[in-house]
Amino acid sequence: MEKSKVIHLRNNQAECKISLWGGNLLSYRPLTEEHDIFWLGDLNKFDNIQAIRGGIPVCWPRFAEEQRCHNLPRHGFARLSIWDLQKAYVDENKIELELSLTPDAKYNLNLSARVYIKITDRLEYALETTNHGDEEFIFSEALHAYFNVSSVENVIIKGLSGHRYKNSLDGNFYTLDKDLQIKGEFDSIFQNQVAPITIVDKGFARKIVLEKQGSQTTVVWNPAKDLAEMSPNQYKTFICVEPSNVGEYGVKLAPHKKHTISTTISLQR
Repeated sequence: MEKSKVIHLRNNQAECKISLWGGNLLSYRPLTEEHDIFWLGDLNKFDNIQAIRGGIPVCWPRFAEEQRCHNLPRHGFARLSIWDLQKAYVDENKIELELSLTPDAKYNLNLSARVYIKITDRLEYALETTNHGDEEFIFSEALHAYFNVSSVENVIIKGLSGHRYKNSLDGNFYTLDKDLQIKGEFDSIFQNQVAPITIVDKGFARKIVLEKQGSQTTVVWNPAKDLAEMSPNQYKTFICVEPSNVGEYGVKLAPHKKHTISTTISLQR
């Protein structure tokens, strides 16, 4: 069985790894950092069959099990496809990658996707969708980022207070009245959320700052248990914070037009 092809790039500022299976940015670490920005499951098989758990899986053009695009796999097929490498560039101060994906003919979709990655003193990550057809296409998307943290118990997430969110566990809507601290299983979609988000991790003594564009929702998730790709208690060391357009905020893309969702990730002390 062929293993997923992984590209490893490094310069004097940072290093990163990306898998062509799923177009997944597996790792990003500024060289000033001991700990990677992203989390990766210890028991991933990298078998070009299963989705990779960790990094930034691309959920496209369906999110979870939404009725929209219901004929597609859960979370879409982008994370279950081999992407084509269009560009890989490294100099002393910059790393750039560009990947492309044309859907398999069996999905009968006149779309294409590109991922653009740029690393300087920060990470810029963008997913671009092009509608090549003659009809409007409505879809969902998420940059399903798994952030590496010392422990979920050490984390406070700022930037979500005051927002209405849908709890995916019970289907009800709530409004967050303070900074988010996760205790137990959490899976929610924050609506009409466009402002920067800061993950404050007192254990690693760092703040991860997410800015996003072209995104109207943010998904936050931790399962409070180990899943198949995780070593014992590994669930405690990640939190998913996902720029997205899901539910009623799905993208309506006109014929022959492009849509981009993007995020910029930087560190503060």
